[in-house]
Order: sequence, then C-alpha cells, then structure tokens
Amino acid sequence: MRFPDLRSVDLNLLLVLHSLLETRSTVLTAQRLHMSQPAVSRALARLRLLFDDKLLLKGAHAMIATDRALMLSGPLAELLRNLEVFFEAPSFSPPDTERVFRIATTDYGALALLPNLLKAVAATAPKSTIEVDTLSRDVFAALVSGDLDVVLIGDLPIPPNLRFSYLFTDDYLSAVRPSHPAAKHIVQGRMPLETYLGHSHVRVSIFDDRTGSDEALVHLGRSRKISAQLPYFAVAAIVAASTDGILTIPRRAMLRLADQHGLITFQPPIEIAQVQYRMVWHERTHADFGAVWLRQKIVEAADQA
Repeated sequence: MRFPDLRSVDLNLLLVLHSLLETRSTVLTAQRLHMSQPAVSRALARLRLLFDDKLLLKGAHAMIATDRALMLSGPLAELLRNLEVFFEAPSFSPPDTERVFRIATTDYGALALLPNLLKAVAATAPKSTIEVDTLSRDVFAALVSGDLDVVLIGDLPIPPNLRFSYLFTDDYLSAVRPSHPAAKHIVQGRMPLETYLGHSHVRVSIFDDRTGSDEALVHLGRSRKISAQLPYFAVAAIVAASTDGILTIPRRAMLRLADQHGLITFQPPIEIAQVQYRMVWHERTHADFGAVWLRQKIVEAADQA
C-alpha cells in the first residue's frame, strides 16, 4: 500500500474542510473554529490547491459542495474521529476497571501492607484483582518484561534501570514464647545480650544466610546459633511459638504475628540497622494511569501501616 506524501499537508486544513462541509459557510466555520473569516477563506484556497478541485462554490444562501467534496465528506469525518481517538489521553476509572495488578513481595510486605491495600482497592476498584507473587531472584526481570507491576522490597540492591520510592523505615523486635527459659530474664522490655546469645534463634532469610541481626553481631565480633532458617515471617512466628527459638524480625511484622501466636516481645540487645522498605517499578508503567493509581494506594497503605 502506497501512502501519499504527508510532509507538506497541514492537518488543520482538514478540520476546516470538515466544518465547511457541515456548515456550508466560511462565517460559521470561522466562529466554530475560532478563526477569522479571511483565515478560513485562505484555508479553503489551500484546500482547493491540495485537492485540485473547487470543493465548495458560492450559492444563493449557502455554499455548494462539488462532487469531489461530497466524496470526501464521509472518509474525512471517519479520519477525524480516528485521529481524535489516536490523540486522546488514556484514562483510568477505578470503579470500572477489571485490570489485574501484579505485586511481588515477601510475607513481611504482605503483613505490613496488604490488609490496608486490599481494603482500599476493594472499596474503590471492586472489579479489579490484586495478584501477589512471592519474592524471587528474577522479580526485577519480571518488572522489565511486564509480568509484574510493582515489587515491594527491603534492602536488596535495585538495578539502575528501575524506579523506586521509599515507603517506610522499620526497626526490629525480638520475641519468645511465654514458656521460653529466657522469658524470665526480660526486664522492662529488654533481655541481656548474653542471655540472648545463649539460646538458639529462628532466622528469616529470603536470599542469603545473613540478616540485619547477623550483621550487627559481626560488628560486635559475636554470632548466634541458628536452630531454624525460613523464608517466611509468618511460619517463623509459628516455630518460635512452639520451640525455644528466639525470633528477631521487623517491628511491623512482629506486632501482627506476636498477638496471633501469644509471643512476648522485647527490644533486641543489639543495634540493628533499620529496614528501608521500598516500592519498585519500571519506567514503562511510570505514567500509566492504572499503575500510578496502584502505587498511590500502596503509599496510602504504607502510611497506615
């Protein structure tokens, strides 16, 4: 299919022609398009040269369209409708959308954010769906490929080709079951370091064997005995509630889990660097109206966490 050379065609002339064919008047077209009447006449002169046809002739009460103009009328109206759709800004209506939003996070992020997030989404976008995937090593590749909309993540390095924003910082809490031998040593919400290190620990680690607690102990030249290592905060709390393992995890997750499992919480006897929790997305969805809405809902959920 061969296309005409459009480089010399002013598309605004087509708007003038469309209006002239509807109004059959240079005066009415000038009013409709907020132009002067001489400017409309000049545009008509250019249109006549472009189509090599008079297009519209003077009549007693209104202009008369030539056969060529009448042939152009239908296709021209369709072309302008298509151009309107082509240049129309995309929209997003939360009450009407049936979009599936995909988020990857650990169960820490799920515990801290999902209850508030899902409540807000259900209230404002009831036809939409939130799908949550577990955090894996290929989550950033999934953002790039479009398989994920957002990743919620802690202190892992973020590739430079991705965007991110901080949601919140979180410190750590430790916990034991009430019958734990070390529970009697908790005084005013604190446990002595030697007691803390004298018992085994339940460690939550997603990708490696070292956590914020372990890093803090390394700086002290100390270490702890690990009785169980799990990738799930919720399961780790169950283990701590049924064994003599000490659990140390971020505060937001601990506060939810300790109440559920009857754990006694206390301040860790070491200085652990705070968790910087972040939301990550790809440039492709940065201006997408639906993705922008989702990220705003996540920010609001984080503010309530």
